[in-house]
Amino acid sequence: MIECRVHSNVTDMQGKRVLVFLRPQRPITSCHIHAWQVLDISSGATASFDFDPKVSACLLTQGKGRDNPTRSAAQIIHPGQLFLATRPDSLSPTLEPAPTGMAIARLTPYQSGVYNQTYPYTSVDCVWHVSGSPVVTIPNLDWGMTSAFEYVPMFYFMIDAPLIAGENFTVQAFTDMTPYRVSMETSSLDVYITRDKGRWMFNFTTDLDDE
Repeated sequence: MIECRVHSNVTDMQGKRVLVFLRPQRPITSCHIHAWQVLDISSGATASFDFDPKVSACLLTQGKGRDNPTRSAAQIIHPGQLFLATRPDSLSPTLEPAPTGMAIARLTPYQSGVYNQTYPYTSVDCVWHVSGSPVVTIPNLDWGMTSAFEYVPMFYFMIDAPLIAGENFTVQAFTDMTPYRVSMETSSLDVYITRDKGRWMFNFTTDLDDE
């Protein structure tokens, strides 16, 4: 577990927020990337979040109008582990562990996976979380398809102005972010936001820097 503290050392944070992303390995073009952490922080203030490397997943089943989805219970899925999307008693999809042989055949030791084995068949959206917060949604996982997830051990920081409507970030947006490589030897991370001639900057210190 890493405690992360974000400090605003600027005077013009009004209308801005800090977004933190985790990047999935080899993301597909149709995936929906989420802002993993959204920090509304005022000038001179500090916001915090915790990083726990555990990966979990849940299933979304869209209703007829796609505005009232059914969400399954989230399940922790360790690297190298595969879960099945099933429909017990023909109800809404849920997740249960798959046989080890299925996992070995479909995943690398570093990937967590979900395999759609619903019957009666239904397409599902697979939402992958880290530390309990969504990282990416893989839409329209059809029967017999596997959603494999692994994330890059980096935090990506950016300053953003909230949009009025919903947001859908793309993989290309990562090129405009400030990366920080995560080390699980760290127990605390301090992030300092400054601004120079209109450019937003992030500086990082950890508890290991004091040793």
